[in-house]
Amino acid sequence: MVKLYNHEEVEAMPNIVMDVNYWLDGSSKTGYPKDYFINIKTMVDYQVTKIQKHLEHYDDDYVPFLFPWYGTGVLPSALGCHIKFHDYGDPSVEGIAIKTPEDIDQLKMPDFYKDGLLPRVLETIDYMKKNTDLPVSFTDPQGPLNIALCLCGVENLFIWMYTHPKEVHQLMDFCTEVFIEWVKVQKKHIGDNYGIGALPHGIVLPEQFGNVWLADDDCTIISDALYKEFVVPYNSRIFKAFDGGTIHFCGSAEHQIDNMLETQGCVGVNNFCMGNFGQVKKMQETYKDKLGLMVCDFTPLDVDTYYQEVIGQLSKNGTMIASFISDTYALVGGKYESIERNPYDIGKEVEKNFLKLC
Repeated sequence: MVKLYNHEEVEAMPNIVMDVNYWLDGSSKTGYPKDYFINIKTMVDYQVTKIQKHLEHYDDDYVPFLFPWYGTGVLPSALGCHIKFHDYGDPSVEGIAIKTPEDIDQLKMPDFYKDGLLPRVLETIDYMKKNTDLPVSFTDPQGPLNIALCLCGVENLFIWMYTHPKEVHQLMDFCTEVFIEWVKVQKKHIGDNYGIGALPHGIVLPEQFGNVWLADDDCTIISDALYKEFVVPYNSRIFKAFDGGTIHFCGSAEHQIDNMLETQGCVGVNNFCMGNFGQVKKMQETYKDKLGLMVCDFTPLDVDTYYQEVIGQLSKNGTMIASFISDTYALVGGKYESIERNPYDIGKEVEKNFLKLC
């Protein structure tokens, strides 16, 4: 990974058969631990078992680690949003906490040891550190844009960008500061993490290149002009606070490629491209010798054709590829569909492709 972010020549493209997903969406009901979000030991045992199986079956660039996973709404849960826990699937945000631009004035920094899911995350980190010798990640942080959208709702926030831009900037500033302080608290609990700066979707970012990652999936539905005004400055502030970091998004956002390049402190982009190879090629050309590129997807239904096509377009330098194995998800025609497959068989088929093509 050091060579990836240094944009050095490599003999083989780094690759990961990612079958150690910490989320539960996409897992079969038969293998689903029902107390995953209730019993910390269950969460740790589940992840450790998957790690052990991976190390037994694959020889790739995966680095084992543990993840205190409680969905993508952890920070919103401490800021007034309701979190719903599902019988099968990950926790999700329900409803909004801010209904008018004036409500933004009422926001205040949460108590990281009392509010929402935050203390549960810290308790999980402490347990992981005490009971294992594996590196530990901070929980899914999302980003200022996603946090703001959870608080306000998509329609409200995007309309307010036009009608109440001052208040939206106030909100984005608040979400940025909360993000920074929350990650700092988690890192204090994590302590020494064996040279790992961050783990964007399970892929190591070496600490000399940065110490954080954020998710901006909603960059796909916001214009490049609004993203540049209301998001880029705040993401840049986060990366400055942690000496650099990476941005993740799923889907197609070709209109944001330059914005991500211009985000100060951004060292890499993690994209679940959903079969948009044109976007991947454009990103690699734009980011050459500037940003690292992590090309990801849930494993496609047609493994051979997909990886022959995408890897055939990629330079080995400054790029890595990861296939996220799921019991019940498959990429078909640019969309993730519910298709049950044997994860081990699929993983070995992916590994065969990586050995041949990377």
